[in-house]
Amino acid sequence: MRNNLLLVGLVNLCLSSSAYALSPDAFTSLEYHVNTGVGKTLPYAASKQTDEFKKAFDFIGLEERLKVKLVTYIDTPNRALKAKDINIRVREDVSKPRKSKITVKLRAENPESFGELTNYRKAEIDYTDGKAAYSVSYDVPYSPTDIDVKNVDIAAVFKILKRNSVMWDIVGDIYEANEADFIQTMVMRTHGWEGTLNDQRFDNVEVDFQVWTPYYRKPRISFHEFSFKGHVKDKAQLEEMYQHLYDAVEKVPYEQGHNGSKTSSTFKMSKGFN
Repeated sequence: MRNNLLLVGLVNLCLSSSAYALSPDAFTSLEYHVNTGVGKTLPYAASKQTDEFKKAFDFIGLEERLKVKLVTYIDTPNRALKAKDINIRVREDVSKPRKSKITVKLRAENPESFGELTNYRKAEIDYTDGKAAYSVSYDVPYSPTDIDVKNVDIAAVFKILKRNSVMWDIVGDIYEANEADFIQTMVMRTHGWEGTLNDQRFDNVEVDFQVWTPYYRKPRISFHEFSFKGHVKDKAQLEEMYQHLYDAVEKVPYEQGHNGSKTSSTFKMSKGFN
């Protein structure tokens, strides 16, 4: 009887493990990015849309309401988190402080590489220039009165993460092995507006336009991009919309100021990281 119970236990363990392993079907969230340049239609770190910008990008209608966020990342100088394909982001929502979040994001080249993960906020595929990038993320809210994004109390960040057993399982060992070495990147400011394309085929999908700049304006560089999200069940429409938006941006005669991951670019610009 004891051997039978042991066998049942092993079978249940195997079943539960396979149930938690990620498959392609787990990635139900899609996000598309189209990088762009804006020439002189917007000033540096623009906080308001200009008439010149609206005319150049007349294929989209954006609301006037500005969204402002401050973003920084934390890791060790030798990138102990990156070595495990993990990013930790601290993002203050200046416009809506209650929406400020600490995010732990894991990345992989394919769904199967994530192994066993549970209780994540979303499993997402990001498309930039037609290339797919897979990520799984966990969020936890925080109060800007407790953590200053411009001077992050890193111990306080990990104390918050420790309250979430799943997030702590991901980062706890790395933190405890490198506790004294963690530092933050430079702070990036994002100015953003929401809107829709001026095409009835896609008027049910919200588009974001974002301007990323270093908070302290050094180096003097800016990233501009359009992005939109959707569900995998709507992939055919989203793919058509992506191509439409990409083609529209290509017709605007401004070279891209940035291409690729904003996270990677932030680390490259930040002092103290290898």
